Amino acid sequence: MIIIRLKSYLFKYIVLSFIFLTFIQSAYSVQSGQIQYVIPIDYSMIDETELKNEAESLYQDYINATDEIQKRNLLDKMLSAYSVLGNVDEGNPLYFTRLGIVFDKLGKDRYAKSNFCRASNLVPNYPYSYYSYANFFFERGKYRLALREYMRAYNAGYQNNYDTLYQIGVIYEKFGDFASANSYYKKALSLKYTEELNIKIQKLENIIRVNPLYNDTKGKIR
Repeated sequence: MIIIRLKSYLFKYIVLSFIFLTFIQSAYSVQSGQIQYVIPIDYSMIDETELKNEAESLYQDYINATDEIQKRNLLDKMLSAYSVLGNVDEGNPLYFTRLGIVFDKLGKDRYAKSNFCRASNLVPNYPYSYYSYANFFFERGKYRLALREYMRAYNAGYQNNYDTLYQIGVIYEKFGDFASANSYYKKALSLKYTEELNIKIQKLENIIRVNPLYNDTKGKIR
């Protein structure tokens, strides 16, 4: 039974890798102007539910991984899996958001942005795509753009999402708008209490109380 399972997994991984490499080669040929004959792939033969479960399992493994080599291997497998899923169901924003995250981690900014935008265009009020796109900008120090996307996620349904509220607070704090920062920090604290966040709120409240005008001083904005 174990041998059969391993062979089945290996076969599926080889198929996914072949499909992905075919996709990449085709895209390269279009960009370079070469004539390329691509073997047609019948995506209807793929079990979407099974592949989605495997892709999500890989994603969770990536989140929990600490070894850089392991994380890179997981990214490669996720890229193959979500690329195929995006062809199986071209209207599912989750697949393209996940692709955006994978390309983000691989440092492929243009492909990351393209997939985040595609996910948002498929479902305009899909908060996960906005939130993930915001993380993309935040990691690159583009805080105004990050705030715009976090607020879109917030308005689209992430009013009770701890990470969104916390990140909005962080950006307002960077901008020197301590009152707004504290407002979002308190909302985050009401969802998940941490002593670290509570101390941060108390410090900002002391700054505002001692010198209210300091709240209007803007920090460096990138």
